[in-house]
Amino acid sequence: MGFSGSFIIARVNQPLTELAAMRASECAPLWWARDGGWQILQTCPVTDPDSSITEETRAAVLVAHVVDSDFVTVQAASPDGLSWQCALSPEMARDYGLPDEWIGDSAEVGERAEAWARGAGLQPDPLALRAALVAECDPLAENLVFALVHALGFRFHDGSDLEPPAE
Repeated sequence: MGFSGSFIIARVNQPLTELAAMRASECAPLWWARDGGWQILQTCPVTDPDSSITEETRAAVLVAHVVDSDFVTVQAASPDGLSWQCALSPEMARDYGLPDEWIGDSAEVGERAEAWARGAGLQPDPLALRAALVAECDPLAENLVFALVHALGFRFHDGSDLEPPAE
């Protein structure tokens, strides 16, 4: 049995765990890293932060849900309304029954993802992005999340483990 959880990426001046949108979700933060003002937070179990996270951060947000280390659903949005979604490890996602409309066409998704990244002030790598969108997990789908975020232009390094919040 593999990992099932989420990676949430947003630009905000405070820790992501302090956002109201994140506090409203029932998740345990596991791992966190920064890239300038951008943050990536790994949580467990799979969780959707409240949809107000884009409004609260006033920045682009990307949420990736890993399912049993087999595939990843990705949703990205920005305050200007540009959004996109896809599945990483698309063949495995199909095996799980995810519909093709949700998985998306890699070329079309790649164009929207590039535009989203540029709009967020990033410098995406189109070739690496297209490779990440068609790759299958080998062996872990979590690795595809990092391939995608690096292809989009993020440079997260040296994350740290987090303690679950006190109840």
